Amino acid sequence: MGTKLTDAKFFGELLDCTLPGLEEIPALAAKEDYAACRGLFAAYVRQMLNPERYFKALHVRGYYPYPEEEGNPAERAVKNLIFSCGMEWDFGEGPVDWFFNPTYNGYPEWTWQMNRHPEWRNMARAYRENGDETYAEVTARQLRSWIDQALPPEENVGHGATLCWRTIECGIRMGECWPEVIHTFLNSPAFTDDLLTDWCKSVWEHGDRLRRIHGSSNWLIMEMNGLAHIGVLYPCLKDAAEWLTYATNTLEYEMFTQIYPDGFQFELSTGYHEVVVTVYSIFLRLLNAYGVAHNPQMDELLRKALQIYVYLRLPDKTVPNINDGTIIYTPDFLADYTDIGSGDPVIRWGALGEGAAPAVDSYIFRNAGLAALRTGWGEDDTWLFFDGGPFGKAHQHEDKLNVLLYAGGYALVDSNNYSYDSSEMREYVLSTRGHNTVRVDGMDQNRRKTYCWQTEEIKKDSGLQSNLTETVDALRAVYNEGYGEDQDTSITHERSVYFFKKEAGTKPFAVIVDRLTADAEHDYEVLWHMNSKTLGMEGMQLHANSLRIFTPEVPMETAGLSISRGTQFPQWQGWTAHSMVQKDFDPVYTAQYWLHGQNMRWVTLLYPAEECPFTGVEASLDVNDTKFALKKADGTVLALDEMTFWK
Repeated sequence: MGTKLTDAKFFGELLDCTLPGLEEIPALAAKEDYAACRGLFAAYVRQMLNPERYFKALHVRGYYPYPEEEGNPAERAVKNLIFSCGMEWDFGEGPVDWFFNPTYNGYPEWTWQMNRHPEWRNMARAYRENGDETYAEVTARQLRSWIDQALPPEENVGHGATLCWRTIECGIRMGECWPEVIHTFLNSPAFTDDLLTDWCKSVWEHGDRLRRIHGSSNWLIMEMNGLAHIGVLYPCLKDAAEWLTYATNTLEYEMFTQIYPDGFQFELSTGYHEVVVTVYSIFLRLLNAYGVAHNPQMDELLRKALQIYVYLRLPDKTVPNINDGTIIYTPDFLADYTDIGSGDPVIRWGALGEGAAPAVDSYIFRNAGLAALRTGWGEDDTWLFFDGGPFGKAHQHEDKLNVLLYAGGYALVDSNNYSYDSSEMREYVLSTRGHNTVRVDGMDQNRRKTYCWQTEEIKKDSGLQSNLTETVDALRAVYNEGYGEDQDTSITHERSVYFFKKEAGTKPFAVIVDRLTADAEHDYEVLWHMNSKTLGMEGMQLHANSLRIFTPEVPMETAGLSISRGTQFPQWQGWTAHSMVQKDFDPVYTAQYWLHGQNMRWVTLLYPAEECPFTGVEASLDVNDTKFALKKADGTVLALDEMTFWK
């Protein structure tokens, strides 16, 4: 069948036939001798592409997407086993159906992401290792089936109204998968003159679609990277130069629009931050390898964006699942970037452990409004994360003032991230009730309803207050952007975090002070998701694994406590997801401290160590009170005043 683009249009209108090797094509096309055109063109392509140069620039990673224990992914691909979104499908001996969807609920991401063709990359990498032509033959067969089935949509078809030509997949194919594949199999007998010609015709169809239709945020970065790769790698296409200029200008503008001065990408998601910095590194390495000039300030901002994976990381060297994020093991990720900034010492330490750890322990991202507090950089140190920042540009959770705590393992977790489906679990991970913050009258935060990104926001300070000292780190932020469907803004939640790093006779611990103010009485719900399979409860005090939670003892009509674990009715509560794979989640104990009143202060002690010197908290509910005391087992108290932490 071949591409939708005809030979007549391709050879007659879209090629720059002034280039050496293509001069005879116009005359042959005029005679409609397209077989001869294909032979000449394929010979030119084999000369035009430069695998040695390309592979010097390639951002090579390990096999995708199977973990090692699942077996050799290239061998699975040879058998027509296709993996997407955590689920594999066996297409047997027949051709792959590129429109197929085997998921129980028709989850479209399975089909969309299958069309990124990761199996072809796996087979390409195996081919480069051992030269087995089987990999080339299977890739060629699957490629032919894709070109024959997946004809590009009409010009007015938007991003997601197609299973095979969603623009994010177009960008990924052109910017990551297809270039690696063609430079690998270029001279294999399996990649015939006809297949090489149809490959390049499809490349033009991709470029035409990407130039006309593209999205925003991380999508735009992937789309323009794909367009830039076409512009650099296929100069024989008449549109290549204009496409490259457009893509390069767009990527430069977007880098300084999407990445805060503190280095965080404006979606405020660890997963999509990783996508953006990876794609920018691919793009910049391509330009460097092929001698295309670019703004050197882009390299500096990329360096700062990569440092995030050091300053944010936990003692186990992963980064947390922020918003629609991803848990990333930072040494493996940063290993690809040790050359950035002429060998940036922070990145090299994060990747290789070389040199000294960063000079600061706790770190504040001023624009993003995120904080990673720590007692040090060792595996046995304690770490606390606080979200006091703005609503991200995309992939947001309604979770401002969320807290995560790690001490020898996660003590406090949240709902994490989950598949982009329409399930109850997806709704839960997006909600306030899936995080460690406060709900009001059973209502979640609702920034999404009226949210509108303004370009100038990229330069704003988040408003997160901090005072970091050798012994105590203090943080404070406010949420006042509305609760519930009607976005009730009459309620303000101010949360202060006091992280005690060096208090005599104790392990590191945290005190959380919530101040809730309103113009009427409300029911407030303070939530804590505990990473424990067991739970001890004595009054208002909790013991989950090594985590102890203490709160003031107050009258029952004012406050109370209920526990959820894996609840589905009347609404989901007490769950945490493990991955983006559907149904990959488990129940966790979730404490729901209920308060009733108008203007209230609520003090919570979080002590993440088995041997606990504390027995309780003394604190009034007066919203203006700044004093509280931590009762000790020896009968003494640790009397504290918040004002001392803000001097």
